[in-house]
Amino acid sequence: MSNTSKNLDKFILFLVVSSHHLYIIAILISIPFLIFNTSWYVSLPLLTWILYLGFSQVLDCPWTNLENRYRKKIGIPTIDTFIKHYYVKPYKKLKIKKRIS
Repeated sequence: MSNTSKNLDKFILFLVVSSHHLYIIAILISIPFLIFNTSWYVSLPLLTWILYLGFSQVLDCPWTNLENRYRKKIGIPTIDTFIKHYYVKPYKKLKIKKRIS
């Protein structure tokens, strides 16, 4: 694999991860609007569905699959879930670090 294609794969991986973060932030920002601008019988099923999609261990996210494909090309270990890898694990590490200090 040439250096140019490896750099391109790294850039595409960066774009995939960045856009994935932006999608999650957009969903989190839209939740209060959904709650306050719709009636409860519309917002409750939608919120349940959003939470199920975000934390499901059964469903495979296409963006996570795309990220894993580019991680394999570059030689970086693959991840299980996006939220656990980028949000839960760093939080746990920070919590443990604060407890030790």
